[in-house]
Amino acid sequence: MMTSLGVSGKAYIAMLIVQVIYAGMALLSKASISSGMNPSIFVVYRLAFATLSLAPVAYYFERKNAPQISCTLICKIFFSALIGITICLNMYYYALNHTSATFAAATTNLVPAITFVIALILRMERMYIKKLHGWAKMIGAMVSLSGALVFAFVKGPTFVKEGGKVSSNTNHQFSSNSEFVKGPLLMLCSNTLWSSWGIMQGHSSIRSLDF
Repeated sequence: MMTSLGVSGKAYIAMLIVQVIYAGMALLSKASISSGMNPSIFVVYRLAFATLSLAPVAYYFERKNAPQISCTLICKIFFSALIGITICLNMYYYALNHTSATFAAATTNLVPAITFVIALILRMERMYIKKLHGWAKMIGAMVSLSGALVFAFVKGPTFVKEGGKVSSNTNHQFSSNSEFVKGPLLMLCSNTLWSSWGIMQGHSSIRSLDF
């Protein structure tokens, strides 16, 4: 089955698996932060474990094939890590501290739409209005944006379990309006940086093949 899918089919399946992993990561991250973990400390632990896990593997498999790195590429890697890892992840986990894991997983649907808009502005992507795939991209971006806005601005009553009975509590809904605004705003900024990071990664990866 995998051989009949081809390279593009495998890429789509891999992206689907990545999205499932992101959803699980949002749940585990929310549980860690809700238990008292500082978001910035959580980012440090996450990147430290990732480095210790991937560095030996990368060194073993790529030590003979690694291209020579120039100063320009080092600067691109630095700014890519600063925007897409340091700032983006800190914003993401602080936003997660003020929202829910469901909201965080749902608003990641904004990333493809924001990436598409940024790519259009930078003329890295073209909008084919007369083509079917062009309309598919535009409709997909609108659906992603609409779904994220629903999660951001439609807020029902909070359900509280008291004495074995579940009841709605509207007082808590209006007592945390500042938290309600802060979380989506930080998440939107994080998703925008995440989209910019994806574009920077693609450009740096292509450029690195020339060295």
